[in-house]
Amino acid sequence: MKKSALRFASLIVISALTGCAAPKPYISPTSGDTAKIRVINNSMGTSDVSATTTCGVSSAKSIASFSTFYKVDKSRADMYGSQEYENKSNVIERVVEAEKDTNFFAGYQGASTNICIVGTAFTPRKNQQYEMRFLGGIGGCSLTVVKLSVVDGQIVKEKINDLHPAKKTCE
Repeated sequence: MKKSALRFASLIVISALTGCAAPKPYISPTSGDTAKIRVINNSMGTSDVSATTTCGVSSAKSIASFSTFYKVDKSRADMYGSQEYENKSNVIERVVEAEKDTNFFAGYQGASTNICIVGTAFTPRKNQQYEMRFLGGIGGCSLTVVKLSVVDGQIVKEKINDLHPAKKTCE
């Protein structure tokens, strides 16, 4: 009984994250410190990446959605290497709040009951750029994040030292 209740609750959360209709457009911060993040989706089903500077999945707002069922926003935020991803529907770049611990949640819904949710958290730093890769599928979900910089004209991907588990609920 517990397992089916958990599966049902997961289905509700993933439906809220991925939705059946096109998500509302993302609105970039208009004031304060900002950073940029590139989200790369390597999943075949419907996926959504949401973020919140408070605790819990329920307060997270979608920053990137991917689906074969609706038109995907392919906007770019003029990040390092943006040209490489031009016209690719599995890549979205966003301007996000900086200097605040941020919880990122990624949800995936594939065929039938194939769903998963994963989260991570870190503090995006002012004027820095990041790349997040999401993979959802039969084997589960994975979410990786690296910091981007340019050294001698080359894009360098660096480990983020303050990466930690996302706060899924408020306690």
